[in-house]
Amino acid sequence: MVEVLEWGDGPELMVLLHAAAAGPQSLSALAAMLLRAGRRVIAPALQHYGATVMYNDVDRVQAHIDVLRTCIETHVAERCVVFGHSMGGLVGLLGAVDGLALDALVLYEPIVTACLRADLVGEAALRDWDRSIVAEVERSIATGNPEAGIAGFIDAWNEAPWSELPPSVRARLVASAGQLATDMRAVSYRSVPVDRLGTLPTPVLLLQGALSPAITHAMTARLAAVLPQARRVTIEGCLHMGPVQMPAAVFQSIGSW
Repeated sequence: MVEVLEWGDGPELMVLLHAAAAGPQSLSALAAMLLRAGRRVIAPALQHYGATVMYNDVDRVQAHIDVLRTCIETHVAERCVVFGHSMGGLVGLLGAVDGLALDALVLYEPIVTACLRADLVGEAALRDWDRSIVAEVERSIATGNPEAGIAGFIDAWNEAPWSELPPSVRARLVASAGQLATDMRAVSYRSVPVDRLGTLPTPVLLLQGALSPAITHAMTARLAAVLPQARRVTIEGCLHMGPVQMPAAVFQSIGSW
């Protein structure tokens, strides 16, 4: 079962894939901007977000890819474009590598740590930074204080610090700490067939927030060098949650492409 938010109708399909700790509603403002005559925009809830439950949960990233595959098979279209934010970007990219029929990919800071080179000190340090956050979330859950780990994750990746989030949002994130930790580990340690990325025929727009964490700049730059049909665009004033916090700027970059 896949929970899906939908806007509009038509022969063109645009699938929006949300980030970890978010959900399809986080992309509602962007979806409204992308809507036009002849286009259906959908935003599925990924595995264990909302009411979505896929039978395969051994490989969490694959379960997310299965959500994307189900959406494309269910919403038959003449043209299909996938937008992925953060974790959703990884899912969209791997879906294309797995053979999903996509006409284009738009990836906002996809978390593809496997493209970072372990033999380069700077890139290896960035990868270790990301994995240290994962480890701290897991440690905090194991010691009975999940809020500490989730707060560190939010402070590292989100524009608004943990202390400024509404109490209801903080409570929701703490309650879902176990699922979030599973997603974080699955994404951070996900292997990617870099050799297959080099032959991917799908046009890819890589969007990068100018003010985002250093690791995102390293990943989009590396992907831009590997993917044969990629264009990398830096959006001034944006951070990692740009599609949620500054959807108009993200929409403008997509539209100009």
